[in-house]
Amino acid sequence: MNKKCAFTIVAKNYIGLGQILGLSLRKHNPDVDFYIFMADEFDTEPADLPDCVLKARDVTDYTGTEWTDMTFKYNLTEFCTAIKPACFQHVFKLGYEAAIYFDPDIFVFSSIDRVFLQLEQYDVALTPQVAGLHVDYQGEHPEWAMNVNGIFNLGFCAMRRSELTARVLCWWRRRLTDNAFADRSTGNFTDQKWMDWMPGLLGNDHLYVFHELGMNMAPWNFFERQLFQSDGRLMVRYRTDDCTQREDPLLFIHFAGYDYQKLKQGIVERKRIENLQEYEDLALATDIYRQAMVNSHDLFDRFIGQHYSYATFDNGLPIDNFHRRLYHGLTLQGETIPAPFTTGKGTYYDRLRKKNLLTKQRFDNLNRRNIEGLDRKRRLIGLLFGTLYRLMGYRRYAMFVKSLYHYCRPELHTFLIKK
Repeated sequence: MNKKCAFTIVAKNYIGLGQILGLSLRKHNPDVDFYIFMADEFDTEPADLPDCVLKARDVTDYTGTEWTDMTFKYNLTEFCTAIKPACFQHVFKLGYEAAIYFDPDIFVFSSIDRVFLQLEQYDVALTPQVAGLHVDYQGEHPEWAMNVNGIFNLGFCAMRRSELTARVLCWWRRRLTDNAFADRSTGNFTDQKWMDWMPGLLGNDHLYVFHELGMNMAPWNFFERQLFQSDGRLMVRYRTDDCTQREDPLLFIHFAGYDYQKLKQGIVERKRIENLQEYEDLALATDIYRQAMVNSHDLFDRFIGQHYSYATFDNGLPIDNFHRRLYHGLTLQGETIPAPFTTGKGTYYDRLRKKNLLTKQRFDNLNRRNIEGLDRKRRLIGLLFGTLYRLMGYRRYAMFVKSLYHYCRPELHTFLIKK
């Protein structure tokens, strides 16, 4: 049996994107097995589902209660990351000695033997968000955001099968069962933030941190990494002058935030990460990824229209993140809600309905990029707070502003729905 594998985790609409990652991996690494863990289910499963697709619910050993709880309280991204330790556990049960997790929006450009070589000595291998020591940081993605999100980017994570890794996975899985939220107020960011513990828990003998510039290149570190060609190979060097110069082969790029629908049409465009400069050298890689998407558009299109199984109540009404977090708040207070997706009389849904906490219009994706008239709205809020200040005075106003922090988490608003 092959001892090396790689895998990704997707909702069923991104199976095609996962397959494109798999094609890029196998092109340069034919000796590495590849799997796609599907985090949700089909209403009617296609007869010719690719062999590499594993249904996470069937192959992980979560109880029915755990699965229902996690799929309801977590949004899609949070849930897919929360089951990552269990997916590692499964591939190790299959007999693999070393495994690599890749986000589905990663594309592999060359051999990843370097990773497996390090796994012969180390138990866990990670990549930092930024590799260089930049005294005068010039990145478009703010440093505070990386402090919040985690020092390591978990679009990549590699592990070997060992007693220590088994303990790490149990530790990680236990925490992600209830703390995989993207929540700045509690210091959580999906599965990723927990990996900041690894240097302290594992030390240099068991954790390897890759500083190669060609690994997990991504929009948040494009500012420091420049692509160039040398002897027909894509290479990476520091773009900035404040780091010791080095040159590394390009292994894989994390195309986070790109518009994959447009990529398959041959258009390179991003949907996320504001103010990112258009570095011309990136075209050396994005053109390859764009062409791969165009060539494999049939794979991408086959599943892209599928809806996430856990996005709605059983009557089709969308579940907002606020609904999920209120539910979580109630369970933290000791309530048992056995069937949160159902909509009959006396259900969680019914409680939301009675409190006018339901809407047919999704608003979870509202942000400063798509809220109309944001500057005007901020000025109005400023006027409101100015009025409060004049009414309350300095001391009470300062205490009031500080107290608002207590209410920033939806879990703290269960008074809206308490029986």
